[in-house]
Parts: sequence; structure tokens; C-alpha cells
Amino acid sequence: MKIKNFVAIGLTGLLFAVSSCQKDVFNPEAPQPENPQKFVEANTFDFSTIQTVKLSVDYSAFQTYGPVFFSVYNENPFVGEGENEHIDENITPVFEDYTDANGRYNKSVKLPAYAQHLYVVTGNFLVTKSMVEADVVNGVANVVVENTTRGVTRAAARAATHDGVNTKDISKMPQLSFIVDENGNSTGEQIYKEWFTPLGTWDSQSGAPNYLVQPGSVKPELLFTDEELEGLYATVGNALDANKPCNEVYRDQADLTLDKSSEVTITMLGGSTCWNSSLGYYYYTDNNAPQSTMDLNIIMLFPNTQDGQWKKLGANQSFNKNIGVNRGDVVQLMYYPNIANNGDLSNPTPIFPKGIKIGFILKTNAWSMQGSQYALKGYERKYNVWASSTNGASFCRVPAEDTNDYPTPILNGESRSAKFAYKKANGDKYAIVSFEDACNDQDYDDVIFALRPVNAFTPLPEVEDKKTTTVGVYAFEDLWPDKGDYDLNDAVVDFKHEKVMSKLKTENEFKIYEETFYMTTYQNYVELTSGLAFTLNTPVTPKSIEMKKIAPNSETPVAAEFERDGNVYYLTNDIKGEIGTTYILTLKYEPGQTQSELASVQPFIFRKEADGKNWEVHIPFEAPTAKMNFSYFGTKDDASVPAENRFFVRSGDYPFAYYLAGAKIESFKSTILKRANESRKINEFYPKFMEWSVSKGAKSPNWYLSPNL
Repeated sequence: MKIKNFVAIGLTGLLFAVSSCQKDVFNPEAPQPENPQKFVEANTFDFSTIQTVKLSVDYSAFQTYGPVFFSVYNENPFVGEGENEHIDENITPVFEDYTDANGRYNKSVKLPAYAQHLYVVTGNFLVTKSMVEADVVNGVANVVVENTTRGVTRAAARAATHDGVNTKDISKMPQLSFIVDENGNSTGEQIYKEWFTPLGTWDSQSGAPNYLVQPGSVKPELLFTDEELEGLYATVGNALDANKPCNEVYRDQADLTLDKSSEVTITMLGGSTCWNSSLGYYYYTDNNAPQSTMDLNIIMLFPNTQDGQWKKLGANQSFNKNIGVNRGDVVQLMYYPNIANNGDLSNPTPIFPKGIKIGFILKTNAWSMQGSQYALKGYERKYNVWASSTNGASFCRVPAEDTNDYPTPILNGESRSAKFAYKKANGDKYAIVSFEDACNDQDYDDVIFALRPVNAFTPLPEVEDKKTTTVGVYAFEDLWPDKGDYDLNDAVVDFKHEKVMSKLKTENEFKIYEETFYMTTYQNYVELTSGLAFTLNTPVTPKSIEMKKIAPNSETPVAAEFERDGNVYYLTNDIKGEIGTTYILTLKYEPGQTQSELASVQPFIFRKEADGKNWEVHIPFEAPTAKMNFSYFGTKDDASVPAENRFFVRSGDYPFAYYLAGAKIESFKSTILKRANESRKINEFYPKFMEWSVSKGAKSPNWYLSPNL
């Protein structure tokens, strides 16, 4: 059986390839050994732990306004139940990427061979179904995510409940200011001043404001264009993940401060919550910053912030289709210069003075607690939570019987909002604010809105680029071409590939502008001295390549200069002498690259010889470098035939090296890396190894995930 150039690609498109056209690797036309050993029944199994899957993911049923970031897992990554459900950060995705601008993805990707049942997850709040499962069948996996919220529109919901009554009465909403009991009635314990309602009336059934900005009623610069709305949603999708804690950098920002006198509008972008909460605003200066919750003069903004797009709508419609906002609704804020004087609302103006700080407060579930037609089941009616954008102004008190479900109340009233910027290609920046409406989670995507005008507020942090990481482990036997003990622990390399994705200014897609390879050395107790090197393959020439390393017991990378020979990097001549060192190679691109254009590495171990040649060990079928001493091939236990691109193969069921896709080094510290386990074959710790090897990968592809301790 003739084996063509073997290709094995890592979890993120990482390519380990034999290429006869590369000048820096083996050339089949070079002189061969004079008397190569006759080829004898070499094992044709390449011991690869990687599969190629044609992956199709379709979120086009949702209006996502741009690419959707998604993650692929081999196991269900969610833990907890209900509102406490979240991603277990200890579970690593096997693949991550962005769809195209229409929410579709259709590419051939490389996944661990054990990934046969896939869990495709997105935290984009515009997609109302977080996870969809799919099987890999004949190398194909298809995921189509249905929009279960279609047909649930504000107009339809209002038509069912609207009675034509407009109101600004908050007498049925004591929970805006007071602690309430389990029936939603005031206990008389006041936490905030009573809210003011000068902006206008709202529908008594839905809570939809009657003071929404209408086209032509305000200056054009106070309204977002369709293109800007798309940019806002793309920014939110990149900044917030409904399944993970929000970046603390965004949560640490102070209230919005106006750098110039200006009119201000707020545009509702939506949210992801089952609760019908009320949103208000207030303002202050540095000279009269609130010292307690009773210092806030709160003006009603949106009585009911529910937009009807909750992710779990299909399983629980607890908001009773009582929808108070449409995504894109706009309200103009008004400035009442005398409001701090016992609530004097005289002389209102739309212009806020320079230096004013604008804050927001979300009263959790306030709209739902008005009466039985809005009531939620259970403790929600007694859930006394106010989430403020100002540090020290939030409040949380949950009943004693619910503290197990809500173990982390708001301590010291810290802010429960995130603040970050949407930056346009021309440099213009707009403020985005998002809220967390509960005490118990940290995703901060429950109510999200943006403000205009442009560049009016003290700058907020721009959204950080998306960083994805995939992992694996290399293991080498150092006795080749002699028979080994096949403990496969003589040189073990913890491998990590990290990519930084960003949306290009000229394209509505995300590309990779930086990728980094990390290789950390581990070695068992051996006498031979081997080095670690790798071949770098770059389909596209990087703008720059940076070399660094981290010393053992350190976390600080320092600049390094690895020995180079063409595209081969020699990291160390003595793995034993540098155990625990992390070697780092960072490639930067301009413009960014797609997955298929990324670089790849082929790690191997080596020993330099006197005549300038190398003794090398690579994974099976991978070609050596041009410095390889070919006289080793076909000797002793090796059954390589270089003329047929057969390298580093033997007749038995154990390889001399392999790459374990998706593996974490921690699982090997208790098995092959323990001193007591030296010289014990790999299958003594991983009993399914032999079944996998003998079946040539058809059975037990996950053998290395379940050690027998």
C-alpha cells in the first residue's frame, strides 16, 4: 500500500504535512542509504488522533448583523440549572471560529478523532438557542439553529393585552423603591426615593413608552443609522457571552461622563432574560456624587425592558409574552436642573451640561410584580434587587430560603453594569451599557443599550479581540531506531495554539491577525540527551515573527533567539537541562488570515552529530528535515522506506511518537510522567490504547482521555 504525503491538521487548522516541494525537508531525489533494510510489513496505521470534518453551522434564521462566534465541544459544557446554568471553564472546546456575515459556516475543519457527537455553542445574545447537538456521520456534521422566537413580536403581544389606557401611575409598583414581601406588597422598608415619571406615559398593559423618539423629531446625529446598528450588535456579540462571565475590564468602568454639553438619546439593543424589569436614569456631578441609595433621583425610562427574545423561550415563557420594547426603540433623555431640590422638575431641557455623569438603574422584575396577570411563579415576586451602574448604589436582598440558589449577593452595592465602546472604522466611538439583573451570574447581557451622540462621553475601553486556544500533547521515544520500552514519556511536549481574531476595517468578517505556538517541555527519567525543534510552515509570509520563552517556575515571557536553519527552529539542544521551559513563537499578519492560511508547526526531537547531520524522531510518516542522517532508516526496529515517503514506522503496534489532539498535560502527570511508571508500556495506563492501535483508529479514539489509575 503506497502512502501518499501524510497530512494531519491540529484542532484549529494546524497542519503537520509532508511536502516534497519544500527545500528544508526531505528530498526523495537525494542520495539514499546504500543498503537499506528490506521493507517488512510495517504498520500502515499513522497513529493519527485527528479527523477531517466538513462542518456546517447555520444561524441565518436570526438577524445577527454580522458574524457569529461559536465553539465546538466534545461533551456538554453546561453545568447548573435554570438561571444558574453556565459553561464549565474547565471544559475546553475542540474548535472555535466565526461564521460569515450572514451567520453561516461551511468549511472542512480538523477535530480530534474522538469528537463524534458535537455540541455547538454560541453566547451571542442575538441567537436565542445557545447549544445545538450534531453527530459526525461519514465525515460530515450539520447544524441548523431554528429561531423559536419568530412570531413573538411586540405588536402581536400588545394586541393581546392593550386596553388603550396610558398611564404614568407607579402606585402598583412599590417595588421600585421599597422592599416587598412574597406577594409583591411593600413592607414599608424604603431603599430608594420614589421614581419620577416626567418623560410621559406608557401603555398600562405592556409598559411600552408613548414617548419614544419618532423619525424626524430629533436631530439626525442623535439616531443610529442601520449600518451603525449592525456595528453595535457586532460589538456586543464580541464583547458579551451569555454563557460566560463578562470581562472585568468592562465591569470596572465608572458612570458615563459628558465631555461636552450635549443632547443624549438611548437606543435599546435588547437583552437575554425572562424577567420584566424597569430601567431608570439619574445624573450627578463630581461635587454631588451619591453617597447612598437614597441620593439617587431616578427618572423612569423604560417601565418594561422585556423584548421577547429570551434564549429559553421555547422551554419557559414566564414573561407571558408581555413585551415592552422593540430592539431599536429610542428615547431622548431630559435634564431637570432642579431635580435635586425636593424633586423640582421645572425648566427641563434636552441639553446636559458638560461634566455631568449619567447613571442607570435596573429594578429587577418590577414590571412583573404589579399584579397577577404579570406574576411569575415562585420567589421572583419577592426578589429585591436593584442593579445600578454606579459603584455603591446597587442593592440585593434575597430570602433566606433562596440563598443556596443565589449565594453571591451584591456586596457593598458595587455596579452591576458593563460599559464599553463601539468604534467605527473612521474612529468614532459610541458608548454601550449592559446590565446584569440578578445576584447570581456574571454574563451582563440582560439589558443592553447604546447612547448617542458620537464621541460625547469620556472614552470607554474598546472591545478586546477574540482569543481562541486549542491544545494537544506530543510524546516521543528516544531509543529509535532501537526497540523502545514504549512508555512514550522520554520527551513530552505540552502544545498550545492560540489565535487572535479581529474584524477587519474593510471587510464584514473576522480574520486572524496573530497566532502563537506554545511548547512546554516535560520529560521522564532518561539518560539520553535530546533536543526539541520544529519545522515552521507558512503558506502566507507573516509580517513579523517573535521568539520568546518562559523559564521554569516563571510566568514572564522574555525575548529569545532560537537557532534557525531555514524554516527549522531549534529550541534547545538539551530538553533535560531546560525541563519546564515554555518556548513561544508569535506570528503577526497584515492583513489578517483565514484558518486555511495559517502557519503550522511540526515538533520533533533531535541529536546533533559530528558531520552536521541530525538524528531525529518525528511522528509516523512525517518527513524529516534536510539534515537528517538517512543511514538510520531501515535499520534495527525501523521499517522506513524514504523513497515511498514511509518515515518513522515499524511493524509493531506501538509508535515511536504521536500527537494527541485535544489532550491536556495534567492527565499524564499521574500516569506516564510519574517516576514509578518509567519503562511501563503505554497500554498499562491506558487499556484502550491497544484496541485503538490494532483497529487502526476505528475503535476507542478517546483512549487517552480515560487513564486506568
